[in-house]
Amino acid sequence: PQGLRTGSSVYEVTARSKAGLDPSGKVREKKLRGEAVAVDLPGGRTLFALLKTVNPMREDLALMSMAALDPAFKNDWVESAARIAGGDGIQSPAEVAPADYPLLVTFADIANSKSLERIDPANLVAAFDMGVKLNRITVEVTEHSITTGVSKRLVWLSDGGLTLDPDAGPTVTPTLAQTIRQRDFSTEISR
Repeated sequence: PQGLRTGSSVYEVTARSKAGLDPSGKVREKKLRGEAVAVDLPGGRTLFALLKTVNPMREDLALMSMAALDPAFKNDWVESAARIAGGDGIQSPAEVAPADYPLLVTFADIANSKSLERIDPANLVAAFDMGVKLNRITVEVTEHSITTGVSKRLVWLSDGGLTLDPDAGPTVTPTLAQTIRQRDFSTEISR
């Protein structure tokens, strides 16, 4: 209702084969570096698209990006990364399928990491004002450096905790804050 809001983040994906002990003699390895996307919404709230997805088959933004950018993607990270790096048959920019969306969250109180709330991408109205909806999520290839700065918004992010509820003990019914790692917001947290 108060106009289009957008957010972006540059992250880096690398993939390679290396020597391994499995029967093929090599192991595929992928690495994701970067930070969550933050979108400022009316009412002073912020929507975060984390570095992890809701799709267990595409667990993070590396696999989400490969699936969106590379029509030939068949879960071979190394081949897909080579095609994307070479621009071979890729679509950039590309729209992300809703099933591959990143995990979307917000905070009831951004100063309190334990106040984390999961957001349904099909129903942003439930968490935000009337008329707020998600139009689309896109990815594209770029030569820009990875984005940094989310720790300025989330000052508790570098407190050394593993999850967003560092005081929690073992439990069979963890809260959302106990299941989300600080590295789901940024891989650039200095330890």
